[in-house]
Amino acid sequence: MLRAVLLFGTLLATSSAASAEIFKCTAKNGLDLYQNFPCALDSLDALPAPAGKAAAPVKSIQAAPEPAPPAPARTPGSVPRVGMSAEEVRTLWGEPAEIVQDEPRSGRVEIWQYEDGRVVQMDQKRRVKSVQR
Repeated sequence: MLRAVLLFGTLLATSSAASAEIFKCTAKNGLDLYQNFPCALDSLDALPAPAGKAAAPVKSIQAAPEPAPPAPARTPGSVPRVGMSAEEVRTLWGEPAEIVQDEPRSGRVEIWQYEDGRVVQMDQKRRVKSVQR
């Protein structure tokens, strides 16, 4: 019995140290949002600085997004030819909108489909097998 009382007392003492206040708020999109600071604040950075101390500027830890690589210039005569590598096709026409794997009787192929209807079919060695414009 004494052992149970001691165990209960220990659990009671440690549980209060681990407790925290959680606030149920409504996010901008209307969904429930749970946070450990009042709903009126956007973030913990919005809390006022303690008396006698100036608020230190907060550095952002979010990295700036990298700019997208420029799209390859497509000139009227730039058409992939049979035997070209996948890298050469990407240089001419850029990244395909969709890549589909297929395995017809002639062997496995990779079909690159572009948004404007262009299609390049690659063989197992990732060389151009056919081009449709």
